[in-house]
Amino acid sequence: MAEPKRDGTREKLFRAAVKVFASEGYKGATVREICALAGAGNMSSINYYFGSKEELYKEILDLIFSEYQKQKGRQTGPKNRTATPEEQLRHFIEAYCRMLYRRVDGDEDMRSIFMAEMSRPSPYLDRMAAKYMMPQAGELMNILRGILGSKTPPQVLLDCGVSIVGAIGYYSVSWPLFTRMFPDLPALQLYAAELACHVDRLSQGGLETSKKGLGCRPKV
Repeated sequence: MAEPKRDGTREKLFRAAVKVFASEGYKGATVREICALAGAGNMSSINYYFGSKEELYKEILDLIFSEYQKQKGRQTGPKNRTATPEEQLRHFIEAYCRMLYRRVDGDEDMRSIFMAEMSRPSPYLDRMAAKYMMPQAGELMNILRGILGSKTPPQVLLDCGVSIVGAIGYYSVSWPLFTRMFPDLPALQLYAAELACHVDRLSQGGLETSKKGLGCRPKV
């Protein structure tokens, strides 16, 4: 989990809120419980540092949804303006894998909050989608258009993008099951780089096949 702005009480409140929101959900979490876990005796501490419980939750969501851009900014490969579409896709996949599978304190709680947003959206998910996910989706669609051609139907681009992101993310939601089925699997954060290579190979080959079959019509 990326570090919030360092201030002793503020940081403790932030970290406590992540744990409480992860276990109780947005609606179930209370200011009293967050303050108690943070050791903050003053119930107005959250209002002082964040404005409200709602603003605190939005700050946590901002941290979660902005992580892809942070990971993308750490890339050392060619810049997108000089990279081929295939190279851009590889960089996208690598950044996405780092986002999902790096392991630092609080990641499991952050993942729980994200999964709760997917199943029981808060009023703030629309803002996160507009601010972070739409630009990210647009980036991927442009990359895929560069590979498949400018006349590729939008639904084909979307299906290809969902297939790529799904291949990256499936382990993240099913890892507890996979570790029981295949106990010799390496720790997921250690496997992330190899997974990125695999998804890249699979995606590049699949896109080449898709490009050849664009003129085909599905049979009903």
